[in-house]
Amino acid sequence: HVMAELPFMATEVILMECVKAGGDRQELHEAIRVHSMDAGAVVKGEGKANDLMERIANDPIFAPVHGKLESMIDPILFVGRAPGQVDE
Repeated sequence: HVMAELPFMATEVILMECVKAGGDRQELHEAIRVHSMDAGAVVKGEGKANDLMERIANDPIFAPVHGKLESMIDPILFVGRAPGQVDE
């Protein structure tokens, strides 16, 4: 289930990386909102796989991160201290 939600979780990182590269935060936020809503509708309404990363990869506004998308959705980036806490 986490892998299906991971693209939604990564949107903040994607947004901030694009802003650092000179993108307009409001335009990027709106593009992410639209893509997220559309991807969510496909998942919930049609039962298909989450295609949010594909949508972002095909949108020129996100060009600054196109080459980094795979590394930006690495699950290890989103677990925080959980692995260490399990060992404690």
